[in-house]
Amino acid sequence: MKKQNREKLTGYLTAMPAITFLLVFTVYPVFYLIYASFFNGSLIQTKRKFIGLGNYIYLFKSEDFQIVLRNTIIYTILLVMIVIVLAILVAVWLNGKKHSRLNNFVQSITFMPHIISLVSVSLVFLWLMDADSGLLNMMFNILGLNPYPFLTSPQTALFSLVIVMIWKSLGYYTLLIMAALQTIPSNIYEAAAVDDISPIRVFFKITLPMISPTILLTTVVATINSFKVFDTINIMTQGGPINSSNTLVYYIYQYAFKYSKIGQASAAGVILLILVSVLTIIQFGVSKNKVQY
Repeated sequence: MKKQNREKLTGYLTAMPAITFLLVFTVYPVFYLIYASFFNGSLIQTKRKFIGLGNYIYLFKSEDFQIVLRNTIIYTILLVMIVIVLAILVAVWLNGKKHSRLNNFVQSITFMPHIISLVSVSLVFLWLMDADSGLLNMMFNILGLNPYPFLTSPQTALFSLVIVMIWKSLGYYTLLIMAALQTIPSNIYEAAAVDDISPIRVFFKITLPMISPTILLTTVVATINSFKVFDTINIMTQGGPINSSNTLVYYIYQYAFKYSKIGQASAAGVILLILVSVLTIIQFGVSKNKVQY
């Protein structure tokens, strides 16, 4: 009995640093965020006025916040759908070209953007997409095409940021899916070859179901990461033009540190937390009958 108690105590003591870190840097900030969202005031005020749901009412009545919320949802849907589909296709192709020089080259150029600083990536694409002297528009001029307003038009700015993040994150998600593909037993594919099953049917009936848990995990991770976009917006567009590329995280930053409206920023943070949680629950719920463990 004493040995069991000693083992339990050892387990608690071992886990205590991680639990403390989680409580201090995750649980407490969440509760303080919710608490601060019910008050009005700035970061420099010692006393703040309790206004209840006033900050939330202000946000949902604000046209700017509605635009930001719409931008965030559009950005997330576009980025997650495109990057996951591309990651699956690239991973399947690379998995079928094992031990070749082309495979190694494609893996290198696909994964390399992931290890480059996002600030550096944003600065490079800011130059590439410049309306006047950007390399991409210089190439369009050489080809006799009209310049493309990547970051200067409300219709194209958000999608241009999606392109940047696809290039930055594709390698990471491809690597995750490739790891899942390599766990599929080869005898399954050999049996499919003996039965003369077409490659398309093999892909949809064998490959996708076998890696579906990894696809779900990758989709959830990509969704959460897409909500955290900040560096590219801060460097490339600052939320413009005309608020067309502003998203929730950058909106929270603006209200908290530029406008000193900590209550409204906290309310927007709570809405972001709820939105991410709901989307994650929906993703797990929808995929419950489709993911095969």
